[in-house]
Amino acid sequence: MLKPQRKHLISILLFIALGCLGCSTDEDIISVVSPSPVLPDNGIVKNAYNDSLGRVNAVKKARQMTDLEFTPLKPIGQRSGTYDAGVCYKGVMYSSTKELETFVGNDISIHTLMTALHNPKSKIYTEDISKPPYHGLNCRAYYGSVCSSFVSYALGIETRYWANDFPLSDMMQEADFSIPENLQVADVLWRDGHVAMITDIKKDSIGQIVQLEISECAGVGCKRYYRTRKKFIELMNTSFKKVYRYKELYKNIEYQPANEFIAVMDEVYVPFQYNDDLCVDKGDKSCYLESEEVVVNVMHSYDYMEVYKDNELYETVRADSEDVILSNLPYGDYKARIFFNGQYSDYTYWMIVNLDVKVDRSNNRIYFNSKNAEPLFIRFCDIYGRGGSLTTNNLYCLTEKELSQGFVEVPQDRISSKCPYVRVIFQTDYSKIINTPINWNEQ
Repeated sequence: MLKPQRKHLISILLFIALGCLGCSTDEDIISVVSPSPVLPDNGIVKNAYNDSLGRVNAVKKARQMTDLEFTPLKPIGQRSGTYDAGVCYKGVMYSSTKELETFVGNDISIHTLMTALHNPKSKIYTEDISKPPYHGLNCRAYYGSVCSSFVSYALGIETRYWANDFPLSDMMQEADFSIPENLQVADVLWRDGHVAMITDIKKDSIGQIVQLEISECAGVGCKRYYRTRKKFIELMNTSFKKVYRYKELYKNIEYQPANEFIAVMDEVYVPFQYNDDLCVDKGDKSCYLESEEVVVNVMHSYDYMEVYKDNELYETVRADSEDVILSNLPYGDYKARIFFNGQYSDYTYWMIVNLDVKVDRSNNRIYFNSKNAEPLFIRFCDIYGRGGSLTTNNLYCLTEKELSQGFVEVPQDRISSKCPYVRVIFQTDYSKIINTPINWNEQ
């Protein structure tokens, strides 16, 4: 189960959202969030973000992804080369992490990404997921984003659609873009295999659209750009086919500021104080399965390390090497610190997650359970992580009954020889995490 503070945060956000919607006009909301960049004073005025806090949150989350700046300490693989060490990049890196389920925003936090980037020994530098033992395609970096995960994160779609899921989903309705004034912020631009999102609309004093901002994850990473009305129409005619509107945008109330790394719109930037002494190899506040080794990277000499489990001292490790490998840790919340020069460092944090997933082919059942995570949904996919979508009928959302009983009876038509691997996606306080995939046909 999720920790009480996470549920409490959601309740607070819901209360604020309802309050904003109940007592504020669209102009009131926008006067607070003031989208940027603001155009010169030439008669152009901002368009309101229409009717929901969910729309504002969609823009904020898109801004986090497009405006985040990072400087790699070592080269990181990208689709057509590398992100070079010492060069500042803007926008979360492009990497299809579907095999690992480590998409930024959807699966792991900006905090975890940035602390991994700050750790010169982290997996984002040491793991190339396009090579064995991984099976990845269209990927290089251990963490990243793609067009569909970017838009799903912005809209608050927890199950994370693939690009071709958008026109198939009952939660999407087609919007008429023949007259640009019909469009709204957070509308999704779609073509086969790619999606983008409208994140700002500028209107003149008589209400005619003069500029639209498009945000997407393409090429080397997440970005945003403006198109005039004429250029937008050309863009739709040449690069996109349809526009879709998310029906449940009003549910997009859960937003986590990351203003210590990227301040968007009305937020105030407060620089993050990195831990220069130690960090786990997946990045701070990351998750590991019970079967995984945890590598705590230490950046300099030290006397000893203290490892805490659920706030109680679990183990003291004498300094034999800079990297401490911890194996067979039982599930729980962990933190570690080192003692050096007569003082303690700050902590690095992680979770060991208990997942129990079993397949019963004779009854077409998948059983799922966890001592410290919440099951969300099931994907059937191939070994690369592909195919787990509405398009292939391989995304299975769990009902309340199935969640309470701890198993789901899978219709036979959901089981495909092309997508035999069973993944149950769980939510923890730090991130999402999947079980070790199970091949249905080998059970």
